[in-house]
Amino acid sequence: MRLPGDPYRRLLGFRGKEMQVSKRDDYAERMKQQLDDWNTDLDRLEAKLSEVAEPVREKLEPQLSKVRDSYASARQKLREIRGAGEESWEDLTDDAEHVWKTLRQSINYFKSQLRRPDQQ
Repeated sequence: MRLPGDPYRRLLGFRGKEMQVSKRDDYAERMKQQLDDWNTDLDRLEAKLSEVAEPVREKLEPQLSKVRDSYASARQKLREIRGAGEESWEDLTDDAEHVWKTLRQSINYFKSQLRRPDQQ
């Protein structure tokens, strides 16, 4: 018979508090990975923006700045989730999901505007 503090049970995440921390860490890691992917996308979009005509670039640069601001907000939410206590991190997820959705929409909108520079 194994005791509740059995190291095998802890390794597998069966203890309540460890399970919550693991869930928070998993959430934060997925969020970080997506943010890293989006940062790579933004770098590519920024490079493409530098190749378009000056009038188009002048129109799109403020939009890119807004996207970067949304990205910074999402990074801040990630820091808040990582720094939150075991019981309180889930309270931050609704706001994080809103920031996440806003960033995704901003990136998609910017991509669509960059693809159609002739319509600017």
